[in-house]
Amino acid sequence: MPLSNGALRSVGCAVVVAGCATAGLAGAQVASAAAPPKTPPGTYAYITDLGGNDMKVINTATNTVTATIPLSGGPIGVAVTADGRQVYATNSFANTVSVIDATTETVTGSITVGNDPQAVALSPDGKQAFVANDGSGTVSVISTATQAVTGTITVGAHPEAVAFSPDGSHAYVSNTVSNTVSVISTSSDTVTATVNTGATPLGLVVTPDGSHVWVADVGNGTISVIATADNSVSTINTGGSPYGVTESSDGKTIYVTDRETNLLEVINAATQTVTASVATGQAPEQVALTPDGSHAYIADLNDGAVSVIDVTTQTAGPPIVVGNGPLGVAIGTIVQNATTLTAGTGHLSLLPLGVTGLNATLTSNGSPVPGETITFTATDGTRLCSAVTNASGRAACNAVPPILTTVGVLLGGYQATFAGDTYYKPSSAHGALALL
Repeated sequence: MPLSNGALRSVGCAVVVAGCATAGLAGAQVASAAAPPKTPPGTYAYITDLGGNDMKVINTATNTVTATIPLSGGPIGVAVTADGRQVYATNSFANTVSVIDATTETVTGSITVGNDPQAVALSPDGKQAFVANDGSGTVSVISTATQAVTGTITVGAHPEAVAFSPDGSHAYVSNTVSNTVSVISTSSDTVTATVNTGATPLGLVVTPDGSHVWVADVGNGTISVIATADNSVSTINTGGSPYGVTESSDGKTIYVTDRETNLLEVINAATQTVTASVATGQAPEQVALTPDGSHAYIADLNDGAVSVIDVTTQTAGPPIVVGNGPLGVAIGTIVQNATTLTAGTGHLSLLPLGVTGLNATLTSNGSPVPGETITFTATDGTRLCSAVTNASGRAACNAVPPILTTVGVLLGGYQATFAGDTYYKPSSAHGALALL
């Protein structure tokens, strides 16, 4: 094998206005609360660090490392789900894929795959992950719903990278020793074609319209461009050692790292010509663009750093030190969690005037959300009371309405409101008041 052991490696009770009400009956079953998030909403770059045997998390707003997540052995490839909440990382020494909860920055699962796994890619619908197993000459097919391998596909010798067509109907796998790309039909999980490329094909990307696959041939300094309609190939001579590949969202610009010249090559996809080159760190490996397409993040293996390049101005900012062997790069965006607020029935007494048992339950994706303040108001906006959700996501309180609040207003029920915070979106609900 030309690149040893995998080419990608290279190497309590709420305070209320009037009294306090318990939020649940003694002995009642309490649902599992939502895990407390650690990572605020934002866009993050995930960097596999072979030397550190971990993953570094970079906040792209500040370009600082905000977390280090230990992994199980030889991390290389990385992919992020569309919602930014799960990260998959291959462990080449352990022959596993780690599943990481990006919101809590913890490893939640491990999936055994083939020998020496390199790249991992997620299907456009997020239902499958394909893993290129360098040592086995196979691709492992993972169901993201069950986190289990559902199939194994034999491809060429020493597969390294994998990419899906935009419609998810095909996957393309670079085989570094065969000097080929395997074309896989995802409906049958079978290889339907084998396309010859340049020497030692590594990184590859499929254009947004699915018409072409761009392949970096590290062994002979070329880019192979495959036309998917007939699998014909055109070749661009770039020199050096092209390695990682990504593209702009419109597919008009292709970005290729070059490990020999330490450059990011900018290629016009229509003319298939190099239009610019931007200096990177030493031995640039994988590259990924931010969702808005404004910046490229590049793993510089020999510098133990990540280059950040403004692709609009084609200038590099200060490198971000991450460890001893950065290889893979993936970028995802975490948004606020959606919430649902459900209000129950409270009680209205006339003599003396008061409301009791105002209550609401806050959930996110079906799980209770504890520790959040719920405000209860009359339908005319008059504030009644507030309470903090308990482990079941339930908040409850009693109140003596202001003297000017009429019984007619109170008979219209009440409004429960969660204002939202850094991690959770706001929500509200209407509850009824029953006359005692």
